[in-house]
Amino acid sequence: MLRAIIFDFNGVILDDEPLHFQSMKDTVASIGIHISEAEYWSRYLPLDDASCLEAICRDNGRKLDDGERRKLMALKGLSYRELLQDRQPLFPGAADFVRAAAARYPLALASGARRDEIEATLRAAELTQYFRVIVAAEDFVLGKPHPESYLFALELLNRKLNGEARRILPRECLVVEDSAGGVKGARSAGMLCLALTNTYPMESLDAANRIVSSFSEVEIDELARLWQEPDSSSTY
Repeated sequence: MLRAIIFDFNGVILDDEPLHFQSMKDTVASIGIHISEAEYWSRYLPLDDASCLEAICRDNGRKLDDGERRKLMALKGLSYRELLQDRQPLFPGAADFVRAAAARYPLALASGARRDEIEATLRAAELTQYFRVIVAAEDFVLGKPHPESYLFALELLNRKLNGEARRILPRECLVVEDSAGGVKGARSAGMLCLALTNTYPMESLDAANRIVSSFSEVEIDELARLWQEPDSSSTY
């Protein structure tokens, strides 16, 4: 039975992955590392900013001390905000889907993005009130495909409900994702997954319970049917 929905953010609600690539590319270029768009998409896309920076530096034989790490993270954040400016490029149908879902189920958000970036976008899009819980990069240690962020979001959601109903179990949650790592993490958490081909091709998302190209292909009332399918309780 479906009782809660947990959304990823970048690549699901906010269409800003090209901006993250450009800002990270500019950041590591400042220390002499050059990454291509293909390299970023294939190797670093699922990672939060801190993990992405570490992975790129490690792959290029560059060890950072704490001061360098802080400076580069600040540079990346500044570059991203400058590129984003007043734009809030939501994916088509994302806002309507969130509103419709919130009318039926409690919603949480679990993302490797920074909390200030998430909250600024949700405020601008007038979506803040629809999410009972936001789990951001500052709130967990192990990024996707590890299930930590999803399980922590569910734990906070159960605290928010505060006895309004029996605790929501992982198998009663649907995760909305766009990356192969995100799908794997959701399934490892014991949750079902709806995957959008916003970022990766369909064949990369085949561990998901359902794959669609956009929110226009999904009706909220249809989601509960995923629990009637034979593999709905399996994990990967």
